[in-house]
Amino acid sequence: MKIQTSQISKHLPFLALGILSWLGFSYLITLYLKIMQGGSIYSFPWHWDAPLWTFLHCLFGATIIIFVKWKFNLFSEKSKSLWRDFLTFLSLIPVNAFIITAFSIIALGHSFTGRKNITSYEWVIGFLHGIFPQIFVSLTCVGYFYLNLINKTKEKLQQAQEAKTAMELKTLQQNIEPHFLFNNLNVLSSLIESNPNKANDFLSRLAELYRYILQTQTLEVVRIKDELTFAENYIYLLQERFGDAYNFAWEVSENKLNGQMIIPVALQTLIENAVKHNAGSCEKPLQIAVKLDEDFVTVENERREKPQTRPTHKTGLQNLQTRYAFLTDKPIEIEQNAQTFKVKLPLIRKQ
Repeated sequence: MKIQTSQISKHLPFLALGILSWLGFSYLITLYLKIMQGGSIYSFPWHWDAPLWTFLHCLFGATIIIFVKWKFNLFSEKSKSLWRDFLTFLSLIPVNAFIITAFSIIALGHSFTGRKNITSYEWVIGFLHGIFPQIFVSLTCVGYFYLNLINKTKEKLQQAQEAKTAMELKTLQQNIEPHFLFNNLNVLSSLIESNPNKANDFLSRLAELYRYILQTQTLEVVRIKDELTFAENYIYLLQERFGDAYNFAWEVSENKLNGQMIIPVALQTLIENAVKHNAGSCEKPLQIAVKLDEDFVTVENERREKPQTRPTHKTGLQNLQTRYAFLTDKPIEIEQNAQTFKVKLPLIRKQ
């Protein structure tokens, strides 16, 4: 199995901590068993290499555990049951302890003592000497495997949430009013017959409008200067369609354009909402003001609600609020009373 360097580096802190803890445990458990064997803390048999052999027991158990985990994909995304994985590692404890005991007593015991007959007491002490390290190693390894699995699951959930958020944002960005193009094509058709020169100008503005939409549909933010130019083209199309029914006041100063950013097509959405939901006529034009300061761009209109010829779901402003929530903690401010409706879009500072 090919293991990448980055993956190995990721596990190095645990490996170092595991080795240190196993060394400390090996010394303490060996000391405890030797005291029990000697019967007194003042007099007990001690061999300097005994903790080393216990540490080797730990390494042996850890090697078996890691191999079994890799071979059977335990404590991984492919696991069918974490309880089954835990019980599998639990069953390895006595098996590993017995193997180590048999090797230590039969092979090493014969080498050092020259005896062939091993007493039951020696088997029990040897098994205890082998099982305690295996319990400790199993618990540390299983604990690490479990925490590692939780972290991987959290990372995948976070990646999935980020992908979902990106997809939702893209969907919201592409939510352009479908009737807008149809209505403007009708206006263009009328102009071609009545005023070809104006029709050519209208077509150029319409092309600029959709070019901007296509260029910015994958962007999170755009310059406020570009958005204002886009809004001017949009207002031109509205005035060609509705005549003097809507009167736009443009309160924008060039010295306030300091590189601020805004969500694409946000300004157009507010202007569209003002026209869609409020009645205007040549005799009594609806007043709509677009204002810019250093922190906000504001669209304010008179409230003169008109009956809707088709169902309106009021998704434009809701989508805009959702898009802002994805990108900044600055909320859209809405102020309304019986006479006016005002929306303030916070400008985003370029990082």
